[in-house]
Amino acid sequence: MSAISESSRATAPGQVEAAPDAESGSAARPPATGDDALVLRAQGGDRQAFNELAERHSSMLRRVLFGITKNCEAAWDAVQEALLAAWRNIGRFEHRSRFSTWLTRIGINEAYRGLRKGRAELLELDDSLGERVPDPRARPEQSFESREFLAAVAERLDGLSDDYRTAVVLRDVEGYSTREAADALGIGERAFKSRLHRGRMALRAELDEYFEEGYAG
Repeated sequence: MSAISESSRATAPGQVEAAPDAESGSAARPPATGDDALVLRAQGGDRQAFNELAERHSSMLRRVLFGITKNCEAAWDAVQEALLAAWRNIGRFEHRSRFSTWLTRIGINEAYRGLRKGRAELLELDDSLGERVPDPRARPEQSFESREFLAAVAERLDGLSDDYRTAVVLRDVEGYSTREAADALGIGERAFKSRLHRGRMALRAELDEYFEEGYAG
């Protein structure tokens, strides 16, 4: 995927090509490709380094934003806007968190902005949600495997507030640690735990109806 469209890219200052090694005459070793090294190169104006970061993290970001928006097109738009915003503001990244966490925070903001513009379409969530959402009635694990249950979870999760749904998606769908999820939302761990707890409780309450109607059998 092209991280930034050609029409939206400005000529990046400070972009240089690898120079030959002065002593040996051979080409210099390729630069490091870890996230931190790529970020430093991007902060120096290297668009290709940023594109590598985007390729590395865009799929994860798209999953997270789809879990929030429940709409493929809205999630895609939010990812593109997030990548553009990240490129424009890469100089402000201070390496106090992971680049992926910083990018996720930008993406969540873009997703929220999109949700305020229009109504989100309900689509089925990834099946992995059923493996992590706590069972309110301690039912057998196979109850999570039914399509009916997954559809019920998706529908009721969509009914949660944006804040609660995002907390559940980050922690229970994408498997973020508490610290990573809190950083992505720009809140403290205690505040995130409270939000996640409230979101899970709201989801459990909604799922009570499912179990009472006997679909889990």
